[in-house]
Amino acid sequence: MSWLDGGMLSPINEGGVRFRKGLFLGVLGLVFLLIYVIDLAFNDLQIDVAKAVLPFLVLSAVDILLITEDPLQHSRSDDNRYILFFQAQFPRIYIQKRYGLPAPEARRRWLSVLRQWKDEDHPNHHYFVTLLRARYECRTVFYLQRTLIWLSLLSFVALVVLAILSWGGVDLPLYYSFENGGLLVIRIIFPFILLGAYIYLRVSHLPDWESPSGVWLKWKVINDLLKAWWDENEGTAAGK
Repeated sequence: MSWLDGGMLSPINEGGVRFRKGLFLGVLGLVFLLIYVIDLAFNDLQIDVAKAVLPFLVLSAVDILLITEDPLQHSRSDDNRYILFFQAQFPRIYIQKRYGLPAPEARRRWLSVLRQWKDEDHPNHHYFVTLLRARYECRTVFYLQRTLIWLSLLSFVALVVLAILSWGGVDLPLYYSFENGGLLVIRIIFPFILLGAYIYLRVSHLPDWESPSGVWLKWKVINDLLKAWWDENEGTAAGK
């Protein structure tokens, strides 16, 4: 069973996506800070836990409240295969090309159908729910991949900087020094854990044009069903 079939990583609405974005960055960012930047021994739990919670809340809040773009839906990137694959599945694009409609007209007609399906009493409401759920899952994986790869690279950089300072004869506190053997092992392992998680997601969820997998396969399947529905129910009218 896919790890996205339920639970915290399977959002059901826009708020869920934004919460998970903030949670990913807050948790992983806090771990990064504790390993490479902030010297907290947690001898005084009341004070040190508060110091740890603060950056977590700041990172999460910034991500949830300020970083709100949806590049999968709105970006005009010509070289990002995730964005290109995601947007290529849009039924409105299919309708535009198949029936020779202007882009604004194809979009208007398709959105009018979705607005009707948004009603919980509509017989095709399940299509609307499945479409949104697949979209949210794609965004979740997309955001988590970006968080993992950038934090892994940042961790490698931090490790190199500490190595240069330690081997360069700089008198560093024990926390930052490479003489701190236990922490050194964690500092070396951490970026590889992040990189491994990124590679796992990248391999498990491929936006391949011929044989997509994971969340991208879900996204393609539901959109193919919607295109087939349009051909059967609205195709004749769309060509007029």
